[in-house]
Amino acid sequence: MLCRMHLAPFASSSLATRLGTVRTLWPHAETIFTELQQEMEKARQFMSSFEQLLSSQGSTAMEGAPSTSVAPTQGSGEGFSICQDVKNFAPEQLSVKVVGRKVVLVGQKETQSTDEKGSFSYKYEVLKREWDVPEEVDVEALKCSLSKEGQLRIEAPKLALPATLERNVPIQLSPAAPQPGPASEDGA
Repeated sequence: MLCRMHLAPFASSSLATRLGTVRTLWPHAETIFTELQQEMEKARQFMSSFEQLLSSQGSTAMEGAPSTSVAPTQGSGEGFSICQDVKNFAPEQLSVKVVGRKVVLVGQKETQSTDEKGSFSYKYEVLKREWDVPEEVDVEALKCSLSKEGQLRIEAPKLALPATLERNVPIQLSPAAPQPGPASEDGA
């Protein structure tokens, strides 16, 4: 391969004047860096426009996304309460389960439509949310209610712990542990 350094002595010789202009296989470094800078600027502009598109799409997507709020139970200030926006789902499309110490909400919705041209569209939506239930909450007393506005409320009261009476706990003395000593063999 030819490079500028290898051709430098040749370019100054009398043979170079007879052959004409000498070209190298390597482009000038300034040309490469100029092209790279132009490509990088194009990439920056593309990324900037893409970020603007994502931020505008993200704000509209966040407006349509279901919202959740977790707060203590109203009134007593104790227990577990969650309010989830599920207005896009019918009551029969929702299910609430307790799995161990978790509350799991699942909503599934299928929409099929055909337009006047005969085009068919199918849309399948899934909403899944999980919440950890604190240890002091009675999971067995969990209740759900759905408002007309599409707000699902999941509530459970705090466990009713029995009042503990004062009692003395006796201290038991355990027998002394055998002391390790030299082992004797019974074969003498």
